Amino acid sequence: MKRFFVIIFCILAFGSVSAQKTADIGIWGGIGSYFGDMTYVDKASSLNPNAGLFVRYNFNSRVSLRTSAMLGPIGAEGEFESAPWDFSKFVTDLSVMGEFNFFRYIMGSKRHSWTTYLMGGLGTSLYTYNYDPVKMKQVVYYLSDEHLATIPSGVRDELMRESEKAVIGLNIPLGFGFKFNIGERVGVGIEAIMRKYFNDKMDDLDDPRKFFTTATNPDGTATGVWQGYNDFLHNNDFTIHFGVHLTYRFFRSDRECPVYENVN
Repeated sequence: MKRFFVIIFCILAFGSVSAQKTADIGIWGGIGSYFGDMTYVDKASSLNPNAGLFVRYNFNSRVSLRTSAMLGPIGAEGEFESAPWDFSKFVTDLSVMGEFNFFRYIMGSKRHSWTTYLMGGLGTSLYTYNYDPVKMKQVVYYLSDEHLATIPSGVRDELMRESEKAVIGLNIPLGFGFKFNIGERVGVGIEAIMRKYFNDKMDDLDDPRKFFTTATNPDGTATGVWQGYNDFLHNNDFTIHFGVHLTYRFFRSDRECPVYENVN
């Protein structure tokens, strides 16, 4: 009976004890890979070391909000349209993701010491898009001699100009994982994250099947336009990351109930 009243007191005094708030900081290490427009990708060439850092705020034992930074090279060797193609670049990704634990998870708890989880959110990636017309001439139609001969000289000159552009692109990260305690304040996790990008520049093949065509306006004048196949929502660039993380709990709210673990 005494135990019952202690539990009721904690609930009334502090709200739901399962809503005790904590915060963790973690380091992440693993590999990043790519899949997109390229085919026959050499698997070994597409596996690159990635590292990251994140801060996670735990609203309760099931729901968390995580802000992370992940960086490292992304690249691959393979083919596009039966011609050799390769790329390599350094990518920095910043993201905010929600985490949902399938089971109650409390760092330092023996009773709730592990869980599987899902996560998802919104991110932005920073990298360089390299446009090399000499290299691309072998793999895309819009740089073929046949196509270049049909387009205005101004467009042709621009197409044949090599360029390098900084890209800040949105992406949606989705993932799942497994985490468990190895101490009162320390936890370990294993996870996989896939990122869907809202641009087509990751592999330096930006809408590679597009072509320039001439349209006739109602007044009889001609206007040159690009006919593309990809857009903000529809493109083929994804990255996937596999890794492990080490987490340290650096904050626990002061409203801790002595029987917190027993009632969760």
